[in-house]
Amino acid sequence: MSGGAGIDHGSTAGVPGHGSFRPSSAWQRALAHNAGLYKYPHSGGDSTLSETQFAKLVKEDDPASACTPLLIQEFRCLNRNDFSSDPGHASTKCVKWYNEWMQCKWDEEKMRFGYSYMEDLPARKHKAYIAAPNYQYS
Repeated sequence: MSGGAGIDHGSTAGVPGHGSFRPSSAWQRALAHNAGLYKYPHSGGDSTLSETQFAKLVKEDDPASACTPLLIQEFRCLNRNDFSSDPGHASTKCVKWYNEWMQCKWDEEKMRFGYSYMEDLPARKHKAYIAAPNYQYS
């Protein structure tokens, strides 16, 4: 007997519309989910926030923040790219909003605590040779 001890291979429990079907191991659940035979218990449903609910929560959390529109844009982008079903693709598409939000939060922190970084003018010969790349580190 190969695989699945105690499983009745002659039953129709795995066919949609013929009883409940829950594969016992993770790889079986993943295979059944990809084939459309099994739906994960916590996937989808009404548990997702709408854009207005998310905007309200974010604005209640920090009403004086200038970065809330960026966070809302990131949420909008993730929803548009279907984050719940393909998080890798959605996060690749929306990473620019996350980066902008992180930079904005850092700028807020600098303004709040008075961090400053003063740079003097670059030296007359700041590159090794004329065609060398002009590196800037921030």
